[in-house]
Amino acid sequence: MSVRPSPAERLANPAAFLSRGDLAKLGLERRAIDAVFRACPVVSLPGYSRPLIRVSDYAELIKRSTYRDDRVRPRAHGHNPD
Repeated sequence: MSVRPSPAERLANPAAFLSRGDLAKLGLERRAIDAVFRACPVVSLPGYSRPLIRVSDYAELIKRSTYRDDRVRPRAHGHNPD
């Protein structure tokens, strides 16, 4: 019997899937998990009630959402620091 890889181990396999619970184990809070599932294509398997996302889609979302010195980070709507 093989042991199922942890969510952190599955991040190395772009073809693997992640569930909401996996994202929680990776340290994301509920609102962040909801945002990930809104932003990524969701895989819904017949007869399986839990939605999944592909690691490759999650990794691309994180890449697109990571701001370095190469571009301006968007601000929250209605935020006025003055």
